[in-house]
Amino acid sequence: MTQGVVTVSPQSPLEEARALLTGNRFSALPVVDRGYRLVGIVSTLDVLRAEVEGRAGARVGDVMTRDPMTMGPDSPVAVLSHRLRRYGERRVMPIVERGILVGVVTRGDLLRPPGRRSVFDRLVGAEPDDPDVPPPDEARVGTTAGEVMTPLADLVVAEPGTPVSAAAAWLSANRLTALPVLDRDDHLLGLVSEADLVSDRLSGRRGPTPTRVGDAMTTEVTAVRHDVPLLKVARRMIKDRWRVLPVLGDDDRVVGMVSRGDLLRAESPPPPQEAPAESPPEEAPPADPSPDGRLDA
Repeated sequence: MTQGVVTVSPQSPLEEARALLTGNRFSALPVVDRGYRLVGIVSTLDVLRAEVEGRAGARVGDVMTRDPMTMGPDSPVAVLSHRLRRYGERRVMPIVERGILVGVVTRGDLLRPPGRRSVFDRLVGAEPDDPDVPPPDEARVGTTAGEVMTPLADLVVAEPGTPVSAAAAWLSANRLTALPVLDRDDHLLGLVSEADLVSDRLSGRRGPTPTRVGDAMTTEVTAVRHDVPLLKVARRMIKDRWRVLPVLGDDDRVVGMVSRGDLLRAESPPPPQEAPAESPPEEAPPADPSPDGRLDA
């Protein structure tokens, strides 16, 4: 588990949680009281729902999930892995001892190769200049999925023949939820997610462990067109609890991916500046009366 945990309090403004989630590529934050007792968890889904409902100015305690599932520091990893995989919405498991938050374990932690992090890293968490921590994504200005998505050129993508071990390493190192699986012409074949790759010996599944992404990926994937309005994308993500959606161009090729984080970072374009109102023409001074007493034309 990671012990240097970033947290928020129930009284924290939702904007603070939003900044921490998007700036660190977190999917959820533990919510603790002054005694560091866990009182809830706030996720990107909670924040996104609040923004869609017009409650962006709320407090964390107003939107958080109360009484979240937790585990103890002595819990078997096999049970932890099973729960993180079985409950699709859960990517972060708070580790609690006698009510006190002592750490968290994420799906990414379970995918990380053994020995990848030092004891010092586990004690204090990643340092800001740690090269293993991906930099925060920049906010994009727009009103459609294609305008705020992460473009294909910036994505980590997989092919059906990509080794599962490589996909797991990419997901863990970049704090990603899923990778698009594409053919050589950038057509969507599926998604390979953390849940697809996390070991789950308690699920009762039989058969050989997949070694290629093509054998582990999810093939029934919903995608979104590049010109779909953001509000529609957000509402669909909230309804179906999706974390990411591939974005297709007009030729049905993948042009990017849009995530909850992309939506929360998105900035609205500035309103068009209205042209200054034209001042009415100045009235001409009266002309000298003509000899017959009429005004000159």
